Amino acid sequence: MTRLRDSSVVVSRIGIVIVVAIGVAAWIPPAAQAANPRVFRQATAKDFQEGEATSTSVLPTGDVVPGLVTTRNAVDAAFVWCSVTSRDGATAYFGTGDEGKIFAVPTRGGADAAAPARRVAALDASWITALAVRADGTLLAGTTPGGRVFVVDPRNGSTRVLGAVGTGHVWALARDDKAGVTYVGSGAPGKVFALDDQGKSRQIWDARDKHVVSLIRDTDGTLLAGTSEEAILYRVRTDGRAEALQDFEAEEVRAIVRAPSGLFVAVNDFEKSSAGLPATPGPLPAKGTKIVLGTGGPPASAGSLPRPGARKSKAAVYRIEADGRIEQVFVLPDGYLTALAVAEDGAVFAAAGTEGHVFRVTPDRTASLVVDVPERQALTLVRSGSAILVGTGDVGGIYRAQPPSVAGGQYLSKVLDAEFPARWGTLRWLGTGITFETRSGNTAKPDVAWNAWKALDNPQPGPPGGAGHVASPAARYLQYRATLPTAGSRLRGVTTNYLPQNQRARVTELTLADAAVSTLTLGTATATPATRAAHSTTLKLRWKTENPDGDEIVYRLSFRQPNDAAFRPMISAGAEPLTKTEYDWNTEGIPDGLYVVRVSASDERSQPRERVLMSTFDSAPLLVDNSKPDVVDLAINYPLLSGKARDSASAITQIEFSIDGGDFQLVSPADGIADDLVESFSIRLPTLPKGPHAVAIRALDSADNIGAAQITVKAP
Repeated sequence: MTRLRDSSVVVSRIGIVIVVAIGVAAWIPPAAQAANPRVFRQATAKDFQEGEATSTSVLPTGDVVPGLVTTRNAVDAAFVWCSVTSRDGATAYFGTGDEGKIFAVPTRGGADAAAPARRVAALDASWITALAVRADGTLLAGTTPGGRVFVVDPRNGSTRVLGAVGTGHVWALARDDKAGVTYVGSGAPGKVFALDDQGKSRQIWDARDKHVVSLIRDTDGTLLAGTSEEAILYRVRTDGRAEALQDFEAEEVRAIVRAPSGLFVAVNDFEKSSAGLPATPGPLPAKGTKIVLGTGGPPASAGSLPRPGARKSKAAVYRIEADGRIEQVFVLPDGYLTALAVAEDGAVFAAAGTEGHVFRVTPDRTASLVVDVPERQALTLVRSGSAILVGTGDVGGIYRAQPPSVAGGQYLSKVLDAEFPARWGTLRWLGTGITFETRSGNTAKPDVAWNAWKALDNPQPGPPGGAGHVASPAARYLQYRATLPTAGSRLRGVTTNYLPQNQRARVTELTLADAAVSTLTLGTATATPATRAAHSTTLKLRWKTENPDGDEIVYRLSFRQPNDAAFRPMISAGAEPLTKTEYDWNTEGIPDGLYVVRVSASDERSQPRERVLMSTFDSAPLLVDNSKPDVVDLAINYPLLSGKARDSASAITQIEFSIDGGDFQLVSPADGIADDLVESFSIRLPTLPKGPHAVAIRALDSADNIGAAQITVKAP
């Protein structure tokens, strides 16, 4: 079932949002807080926007005050695509898909304000994509596919096809009652047609673009047309002459309205895939007006993750003055716009098709989120007096947002996440005439398993605010509800203290930095490796720690041989424990052999004694080998030289020989692989000049120790 809200009205002053860095439910980093209570804080318009405002508004200063009320009219349709009001303003008509139906709702709320929308007619078409009203009260409905225009009598529901324009789609209708002509913006291809009341159509302009998606009659009787996929705004005269007013670096000019302060257009730019497209030869083409992110729009928190598979997009509203001056007054960094409407005071409403949002945009770049519906898409807008009606998609519905008949309202915070089970402390607020309730639970989305709403314990209101203890039981999540009962009620900020359950830090891995790499030698190579690690008596211990709550962790190290019963401290008892996840262990004073290293982790510096948690981690056996290999049993039976390399702790990894101080050459052990504590070898010496020669033999173990011996060989 779709969750409904009474209303959601949020306002943000763009300049303030850019400066303020505190996010909704911002919390002080755990490492800085240690065992002290942590704090959720809300103090700005951006902070409050992720909550749910019911009959309340959030002002640019971040103050929450009583605001608008939203009611819903159910519609038997998947999408409510387009809308228009009757000539007397009493009724709003909505066209739907994916079954072409027309519904009606009264524009002024009354006893039946939330009643289901009344079905006016059903057309022989899949989508009704544009609506217009003639002087006699009959409706004109543009449809797709097929590019037809229907006449609908809303009094009796009768329908008939007025005419077709010979293209695949009808996207927009603009009515001229005096001439008895309806102008049609079409798609595939993008053209504008004049359709008279006898059903005869004629093409008056070819946009040379794929679609004409927006079309209105301006005050001087000319047409303003917006195209897709080139995103150009044109002024089109009824004799077919046209001029481009603006070229946008985007994909479509989706909507156009004329307001007292100028012409407003909504522009969408969808991300395009360049995979597989060849590079365009020659100079780069000129670009149009570009959407600039970071100015004149809602903060990033107003958006959310896009639908899987949907193209990423950004959108903007521009104001164009009579002299052609253009100014971007609103930007939607993640999403697209679907419709524009002029507010009672001359501001402009802009509907978004990604998060069910309707924004109120003024020429001075004040951006107000005035409607936030549960459905994903807000697709069409009409205004009646101080009320605005919104048609939605992804579940068809019609919403009416209007001032409340009785002052007051509520603000519901977003779900505050302590990340771990937590005890809740004091809730403090700035403001007047407010009462609070809280509820807690262990699921990210409130459900029946959550604890019931509870009023604050011992609330103490007073200027400039008040405080009370949260009565909700310990849990991971918390939500508060503020009631603003009178027109003078005002909420300016909220802080909620909490103490999360302490979490144990755990060491998950211990490794040796700069560990030597054993060399596996087969055959009798004649080249010596270019680099070889020098032996060191220091083992560089490095470990990784999982620290869920970010407490300051101290470490203690100890070691033992695998057969020992007890660990011995690696660092003297009086030394300070380690705070870094590394230690250089000097093994010069301990016997060769295998050792297990234990790392103990404790959060004692961040927690009181009764809350301290510890954990230990034992490494795999680590080799300590500071003794050189021995080269023994050397014997010569020219040209054969034989012997053994041996080590008491680690495997022999390499054997080499050198004649008369020359370069060392690799020797293959008798078994073909250097990997044992004792390796026999036999060397066939090259033909040497007559006389004695010094042959040096050296062996390398896996700890990079080098042992050597020498024998004199007499060549006959």
